[in-house]
Amino acid sequence: MEKALDLLMAFASVFAAMSPWLVAGFFAAGVMAVWIPRAWVNRVMGGRSGFSGILRAVLIGVPLPICSCGVLPIAAGLRRNGAGKGATAAFLISTPQTGIDSILATYALMGPVFAIARPLAAAFTGLVGGAVVSAVGGDDASAPAEDAAAPVSRGLRAILWQAYRRLLGSVVKPLAIGLAVSALVTVLVPDGFFAGAFGGRDWLAMPVMALVGFPMYVCSTASIPIAASLVMKGVSPGAAFVFLMVGPAMNAMSVTTVASLIGRKAAAAYVATILAGAILCGCLVNAVMAAAPSAAQSACCAAHALGPVHWLSAAFLTAMMAYNLIRPVGMGHAKAKTA
Repeated sequence: MEKALDLLMAFASVFAAMSPWLVAGFFAAGVMAVWIPRAWVNRVMGGRSGFSGILRAVLIGVPLPICSCGVLPIAAGLRRNGAGKGATAAFLISTPQTGIDSILATYALMGPVFAIARPLAAAFTGLVGGAVVSAVGGDDASAPAEDAAAPVSRGLRAILWQAYRRLLGSVVKPLAIGLAVSALVTVLVPDGFFAGAFGGRDWLAMPVMALVGFPMYVCSTASIPIAASLVMKGVSPGAAFVFLMVGPAMNAMSVTTVASLIGRKAAAAYVATILAGAILCGCLVNAVMAAAPSAAQSACCAAHALGPVHWLSAAFLTAMMAYNLIRPVGMGHAKAKTA
């Protein structure tokens, strides 16, 4: 009974922490779905130019301050508007790893090496991941879904329908599954277990940090004090950097959602690229640190307080997710006409 209560509390806490980002992300995706022309999305985020579209997706994604949950609805909007699998994957990989806000916070807590390495690593893995996904899954940027064009109406009502019915409805099931997995990991994995168990054994710490970061939800900014504490407890800078990359780049929720957007085969390539790229970048960070003074600084890993905005956002999303599960788009609701 106590364990079940802990799971429920963990589920609620994780969901509440993500909810403001999800609400904002879905709204932004709704705006994009309504206002951004399909031709522009194809040209900038994919189109027929192959690697050029992937490069543009990375250049757009790296500086954006969007976390791993907030990027999902935006990627869903891009995908439905005609972005190819490679460009979508590049955006999904590069965007949540870093942003202007997290770069500054990384510099303040962990020094210049980490601050410079994070955007470079995000860009590198985004480019490689986008190219691999495009090769494995095919670049279908020129063949968007039939209902992906912007509706005739471009007012607030159309934006809200696109955001919280069409886009949220398209990912509601994998989103719910991923949240449940995240709650299980949060409750069953003890705090500080991996730092104590693998500190000093870097050959094992890096892959373990990658595997630990994989199912967890942690945004690029919230991961910084955790990584700083890992360094203080004996984990190498490279192993901590692996967590900095993998934790924000993907989690149980994002992987299940990505699979629904680009397909299982391409999603497997997406996961493999992030894991391999994180370990490679971690080794490079260790090499730099061995030749230069450590850039890590002591940090206070304070827990993020959940305020009224979090719980109000969670209540709104709970209602919309339940509605989308009970009444999927198309049941008793005429689809929006496209231009």
